[in-house]
Amino acid sequence: MLKTTKKLVNEQEIIDILQSIVKKSYDEIKDEEVLLCLECADVDLEIATSSHDEFQEAIKKNFELDEFGEILEYDDQRQLMYELYDYFIDLHISSGLFDFFPEGEYEVAGEKLLSDSDIIAPKGIFYAPFEHALKHK
Repeated sequence: MLKTTKKLVNEQEIIDILQSIVKKSYDEIKDEEVLLCLECADVDLEIATSSHDEFQEAIKKNFELDEFGEILEYDDQRQLMYELYDYFIDLHISSGLFDFFPEGEYEVAGEKLLSDSDIIAPKGIFYAPFEHALKHK
């Protein structure tokens, strides 16, 4: 269930779309040695949905539109997108598709390293949030 200040008329539709975006993102990078910083806009809802027509239409169903089909309550829309961003990040972490490395200290090749950001990576590729912390090497 989404935690949003605005009651959504199509909550499950939005959840389903966001889940499909997460799955598609994983499918595109699942075999790559890539680390994604959660605080650095590597995982960004705005970018992921900016040209996703189905998502845009699903969001519009929750607002009053002008004669051009644009949302009238801009501030409410922005607030909803901020709230959905948090859910989008949580989806990546809880999906089972990515390994999550919270900020903190890790041991890599016998050396203690500090990660100052939360990081995700395709499941099973890294054992710590650093480029040289590959599981197969």
